[in-house]
Amino acid sequence: MTTTENAPTTARPLRRSPGAVAPLVREAWYVVAARSEFGHELKQRWILGEPVCFFEAEDGSLIVLDDRCAHRRFPLSRSVREGDTIRCRYHGFTYGTDGRCLAVPGATPGDIKVRSYPTVERGPWVWIWTGADAEAADPGLIPWPKEIDGGDGVTGYTNNPCNYSMVHENLLDLTHLEFLHGIGGHDFTVTEPRLLSADELPAGFADLSVGYGKDLHTVLSHFAISAGDDPTTPVFRTGRMMSVTPAINYAVERFEPTDPAATAKLRTVVIAHCVTPADDSSTHQFWMYWQDVPFVVDRDERAALVKTVFNEDVEALTWIQEYMDHDERAGVVEHSVPADVPGLRLRRLLHRLAASERA
Repeated sequence: MTTTENAPTTARPLRRSPGAVAPLVREAWYVVAARSEFGHELKQRWILGEPVCFFEAEDGSLIVLDDRCAHRRFPLSRSVREGDTIRCRYHGFTYGTDGRCLAVPGATPGDIKVRSYPTVERGPWVWIWTGADAEAADPGLIPWPKEIDGGDGVTGYTNNPCNYSMVHENLLDLTHLEFLHGIGGHDFTVTEPRLLSADELPAGFADLSVGYGKDLHTVLSHFAISAGDDPTTPVFRTGRMMSVTPAINYAVERFEPTDPAATAKLRTVVIAHCVTPADDSSTHQFWMYWQDVPFVVDRDERAALVKTVFNEDVEALTWIQEYMDHDERAGVVEHSVPADVPGLRLRRLLHRLAASERA
């Protein structure tokens, strides 16, 4: 899958709301693809405005290279794989899995090479380190949710034609669940968010995270469907919604039946989104819906239902991005409320991280 352009309908000048579009943060791990996408075929994806070529080597290693021959920038993903080497289909330059040029027709390769990205598997995905220093690629900097252990889950992919900060903000402000998706419940909507303290954020990531909690007495609702529980079961619901580093956003929902005799099996749900900028106006969203008990419904049907919800997000974010790109009004164009505080903090965090990299 490659990024797509969200072409403006007219040639009006751009005037974006201050701070709403975040610059790209490069010193981080981002998901490049699902593990199942890696195979013998050479594939391409755009990450942070750069094309990468990825494939699985014959020994099972996961290879991600800059998708441009160092000679005349012909795409390696459009070239020829020969064993574990790639021969450029334009002038025959040949590269190894580490990006070094191994052969040049009629000449010696010298120190010619293309960038090779460090890769790590976490969950069902493959992550790459996009920072300038490969030695800084510590896998411990990947904030994988510790709650995901065993259980059952479905995964998928969505492309959002908007800046990645908008995807994070959409996932942080879940008051839209009731109105855009028709789920979540009004009691959840009106419960005011409580910002999480540093001690409540994932260990080691407090300076790179924004999160909030909602605690309320409600019913199990739509979460019960895939677990075979009664959706009217009264529960005490504790939700923790977090953006952790620029690369992942996840919600941990816990349910405790208020009646000790209740037969509800479901106790924990994690909805994780790996947010990878394709460029400053398009975002890859690799998602997982996980629960601590096996699904009792068809997995494909459950995945399709989750996908439908995220497609509704795409439609909304597409409209909003177009208005942001062409809004020529002066003064305040966004009026924020308490539910927006986590998202506004996330905006500032992304701008601060990007400024630190530039410095």
